[in-house]
Parts: sequence; C-alpha cells; structure tokens
Amino acid sequence: MSLTNPTKKMSKSDSNPKSRILITDSREEIARKLRTAVTDAVNSVTYDAKGRPGVSNLVDMMYYFDESVAGSPEELADDLHSLSMKALKEKVADTVDGGTRDIRGRYEELMGGDQKDLVAHAEDGARRAEDIAEGTMERVRDAMGMRW
Repeated sequence: MSLTNPTKKMSKSDSNPKSRILITDSREEIARKLRTAVTDAVNSVTYDAKGRPGVSNLVDMMYYFDESVAGSPEELADDLHSLSMKALKEKVADTVDGGTRDIRGRYEELMGGDQKDLVAHAEDGARRAEDIAEGTMERVRDAMGMRW
C-alpha cells in the first residue's frame, strides 16, 4: 500500500515519489521514504488494517518481505508491540532493503556496464515470442479455414 496514503495501492504512476519503494532504491532512499510514511499518533505497534492502516501497512511490508519473522502480520505486530514508530520504520527499512538488495544489485550490474548480455537476452526473448505468436496464428488460421 502507498506510503503516503495507506488506503491506496502503491503505484509507480503516483505523482509523489515518496509514496512508493522501487527495487532500484538504495538502502538510504528506502529508509528516507519509510521515515516519512504515514502512520498515526499512537506510539505502539498494533495490527488493525481499518483503524491503523499506516502501521498495518508497515507491518505487512515487513511480514511479506520475510515471512520467517512471524506466523502472520498480526503475530508480528504483537511481537513488535513495544516499538516506537521510528524503530518500526527502521526495522521495516532493514527488511525491505534485505528483500530488494539482490535484485537491485543484479539490475545495477545489467544496466551499469556493457549491455551486450542484456541485448542478447532481449533478442532471444523476442525470437521466442515471435515463434509462440506464429504458432498461435497458425492455429487461428486452421480454425478459420484460412490456410496459406
């Protein structure tokens, strides 16, 4: 859910870049965005998606990035109950960074240097897609009796 409006989905098309975390965001960017994430004035962690959507959003992020932390988001919130919002946001930043670090590193590796491998991979994907599309069109022509 959005970091600026936790009742809306997180979206790349939102005009506010602080509303979302991208896989290309650094650890510092993730932490900065989470520090400004909308929560509420209650300084303890509970899970209540309707009553405390901002806090529940943070708990959900932490849980779904690392389901080994608890059996459910509700259990995780119980485990984190005594944390302040600042401490919760830092823990979430660590978890989200850990969950995106490998893919971010691979993205930077592919985009950062010689892109021969990336171009070759894209060309191979295009050839495979073309083969699949031709097979589909052949079946369509057969079904319509338009064999040529």
